[in-house]
Amino acid sequence: MSLPPLTAEALAPFATLLKAKDGKFTDVPEVLERGDTPGRHAFAILCPRPASGPTVSIGGLERHPHSTQSFVPLKAGRWIVLVAPTLPDGAPDVANARAFVAGPEDAICIGRNVWHAGLTVLDRPAEFGMMMWRADAGDDGIVHELATPITLSID
Repeated sequence: MSLPPLTAEALAPFATLLKAKDGKFTDVPEVLERGDTPGRHAFAILCPRPASGPTVSIGGLERHPHSTQSFVPLKAGRWIVLVAPTLPDGAPDVANARAFVAGPEDAICIGRNVWHAGLTVLDRPAEFGMMMWRADAGDDGIVHELATPITLSID
């Protein structure tokens, strides 16, 4: 799978591209959406190491049933956004997964319960701010290991 650039239209309905509208203050309520279970807002700094080689292999996808999850690059080059719909049995629909190359200016808010790949960066080590609702029950991170990894070609 070769990767197109990230656009708001292509990312919908899985996630929101976080951008100011018309260069003005823009409120983005889904970033601080309260989860549907008791918990708290959490902010973390993630420091992923870059993938190496001309391809990236994604071996699993995750989803968060109780929260949105936002990623804001603090120091980054290119990075991958991979999202997938859900099959009737609750598993990710890998055949209809969408993958994009995001840049250092791209921030996103992944919708609640949307299957997505973990943060994967290219080019260089990175730092991202990550915001989400952290459910007290500890059941907000569901991981699905893929029988066949998704292989992405990086240009």
